[in-house]
Amino acid sequence: MSSRLPGRRRRERPESDTDGSARDGLPGSPGPADGEPDETPPDLDAGDAGTAGNDGELSELEIVEAARRERLASRTIRQRIAAGGGLGSRVAVAVPGVVGLVALVVVGGPIFAVAVAVIAALALSEFYNLTAAWRPLRWAGFLAVLLAVAMTAALGSPERGVLLGLLSGIGLVAVGGLILGRREDVTGRMAVTAFGLLYVGGPFAMLVATRALPDGAGAVANVFVGTWVFDTASFVGGKLWGRRRIAPRVSPGKTLEGLLVGVLVGTLAVAFAGLYMEWIDWWQSLIVGFVVCMAGFVGDLFESMLKRDVGAKDSGRLLRGHGGILDRFDALMFATVAAYAATVFLVH
Repeated sequence: MSSRLPGRRRRERPESDTDGSARDGLPGSPGPADGEPDETPPDLDAGDAGTAGNDGELSELEIVEAARRERLASRTIRQRIAAGGGLGSRVAVAVPGVVGLVALVVVGGPIFAVAVAVIAALALSEFYNLTAAWRPLRWAGFLAVLLAVAMTAALGSPERGVLLGLLSGIGLVAVGGLILGRREDVTGRMAVTAFGLLYVGGPFAMLVATRALPDGAGAVANVFVGTWVFDTASFVGGKLWGRRRIAPRVSPGKTLEGLLVGVLVGTLAVAFAGLYMEWIDWWQSLIVGFVVCMAGFVGDLFESMLKRDVGAKDSGRLLRGHGGILDRFDALMFATVAAYAATVFLVH
């Protein structure tokens, strides 16, 4: 049989997400974040993907799939994890960041709030770069996000600070639209600006509110531990056992096996951390850990959808080969909001 099967069409592979969902076609770049490299058989003509022909031979799709499974089975565990790279460099970038963030969490107070405001501004800048075609009112968005974080930190009730800050931000966006000299597409411009405020400003303001809880340092630690352990465990689990793609149109590298491994290990990590926290019971830590992992997964997919919609591989280049701030904090942003709600409901 010829090595080139008839009827095969070359399929363009999707551009990657910084979370490592698929970096196909780029030599030496990391593969899927929680799954095997995208080795899906190319699309076949309708007549090629059928059952075995009259001569009893296997169909082309079955031949290609059998070859793919044989290649995967022949890999060692180390080769599977290293396929596409990414894990070692992820750790090299993450460790200094983790140390710095832990120090900020321990210090808390105005220093923590200022650091969160800076990160939020950088993330918002990347979001507005992604949505530049809609011409967001950048100055209004930046002021609104900074106002939301500042009011959360300054007011005696952080929850009221988040609410008042976001509402005041919406007012700033409205003023920005009113003072425009040219009103073309003003509704769309205000809409994308306000969405950036809610998508970026809301979660980071909630992070400050979480730190302001009676046991805020531990509550924030749960978010960090759950998010980062989930991300690493899903990456490794998908590399080793990933088979079933969970969101092929949004992030082709995400697999069901990677998700299950990430949720299990991430939840247990938060529960283990909870053993050293007197303010929360072990079963409450389990629930918080599960909520953090699932919310982080949704946040990861959501940012992947945004990038795929605008045709971007990364949200920015601030972290060099690891994309931008938004790429690194996408899961944590959703996890923070969910963890705050779960912690207040279960403990406070």
